[in-house]
Order: sequence, then C-alpha cells, then structure tokens
Amino acid sequence: MKIAIAGSTGFIGKQLVNYLKHNGHEVFAISRRDFEAPHNQLSKLINSAEVIINLAGSSVLCRWTKSNRSEIISSRLDTTRSIVSVLQNSENINRPKLLINASAVGIYNSFEVHDETSESYETNFLASVCKAWEQETQPLQNTAVRLCTIRIGVVLGTTGGTLKKLLPIFRLGLGGKIGSGNQPFPFIHVDDFCRGIEHLIKNKQSSGIYNFVAPSLITNKIFTKALASGLNRPSFFRVPTFFLKLILGEASEIITAGQRVNPSRLLAESFEFKFRDIETTIADLIC
Repeated sequence: MKIAIAGSTGFIGKQLVNYLKHNGHEVFAISRRDFEAPHNQLSKLINSAEVIINLAGSSVLCRWTKSNRSEIISSRLDTTRSIVSVLQNSENINRPKLLINASAVGIYNSFEVHDETSESYETNFLASVCKAWEQETQPLQNTAVRLCTIRIGVVLGTTGGTLKKLLPIFRLGLGGKIGSGNQPFPFIHVDDFCRGIEHLIKNKQSSGIYNFVAPSLITNKIFTKALASGLNRPSFFRVPTFFLKLILGEASEIITAGQRVNPSRLLAESFEFKFRDIETTIADLIC
C-alpha cells in the first residue's frame, strides 16, 4: 500500500516508516517544505497515496512562551488543515481513502478513567490544543475518506522520546519517581504503536477515535521502579515538582500530571498487544 506520512522525521515517525517499509508498504514523507509549496503541489503529493498519516507537530515539552505556544498550535493545526483541504477538494476516485491523524491522551482530565467515549476533558493549554487539532478534521465526517483519530500516550522506545532521555540517568543509579509518583502514566511500546497503525490501515471498518496506550493502568512510581529494576539499579531519588516547574513552567503539567486511559476500541477490534504491561515493555526495550 502507498502511504504518505507527515511528521516522518521524529522519533515515532522514523520508527513507523521503518516498520511499514519492512512490512512491504511503499512509504514517502510529506515534509514541511511540501506544506509551504503551492497548493497544487501538495495536492498532487497527497493524492498519489492511498493512506495519509499525520504525526506532524513540534514538541510540547518546552516552556510555553507566547512564541512556543504559537509554534505548538500552528505546527499541528496548519498541517492538518492543509491535508483536510486537499482531501475535501479532490475527486473521490483520486484521493486517499484513509487519514490517520494524531492527537494525545492529554485531552482527558486527570481524575477519571477514560475510554474513547469519554468527553471529560482537561481545561489546560495542552488539552485545548488537542481539541482544536481534532476539530480540524471534522470536515471529513460523512465523506468517503475514512478518518481515524489516535490519542497517543507516552511512546516508549530506545531511539527517542521519554525513555531515551531517562536511560542515562537511571543507568547511573540516579533515577526515581517524579513528584509523588502517584500520577498516571499512560504508555505504549513503540512496536505496538506501529502495529496499531497497521491495524487501522488493514481494517476498513475502523474509524473514529482510538486511544493508543497499553491496556495497563500504572503510575509514574510503577514505571520508574520497573525501569530501575530492569537496569538492576536503585530508584531512591525523587525529582521535586517545584524543580520541574522552575525549568518548564506550566509545561511541567505534562510530567507531574497524567491520565488513566484504556484502549477499549483496539481491544474490541481484537487487536493483540505484544506488550501489555510495563515490565514486559521495559524488558524488551533494555534487555
């Protein structure tokens, strides 16, 4: 299958490109330069694919200054809006049949357990970005384009993301819980993330919202304990909440808060997670 990916140069994007190519798909990137090109050039590129996967978006783990907020918002909304515009204005016979568009579990509040039917959303900046991001795809409702919105948790892999940043610290025996450690930690192994994407591509009945997290509700304390144990290191240290606020400001909420999320729709569609819990995830990634 011919698949175009926006956001293919990030940690998740690179892993997904390699996975899809290994499984026989033809994959090509939609770059930032393509979005800045004339509309007809982007249209030609998008309409040459059968599936569009949009993972584009700048990192949210930074101080949310006015300029950073603007970049976080525009890098998501503008790219999604451009893709949706092309799909809306293309003839049915030529345009891709599926758009998989990213979002995040940060849309949910920290107080309840959420499946895909939940509308108990948070009210902070990150949640507002997710809501606006998802809203950009709404014009595709009731069209011939199948739309899947993936609300992504913490993707764990050794080539990037959270785990890559934490490994050197934990290998030195300096790791430990963040704040109280009681905040939820919704995670997914990068391999299961990629397999989940392929599941949505292959199952033509799949559409709507999907939580991309493992079926295991854990806390930051459980995660850091499993990571330290997997490395045969202690986890005595604790990162104080005030220290993170000092470095990241309001963005520290990403680390000091969390969401309890279930992947109910993937499970209902008989998707089989290879890594259902944090212990097998850590064991596979670092052993």
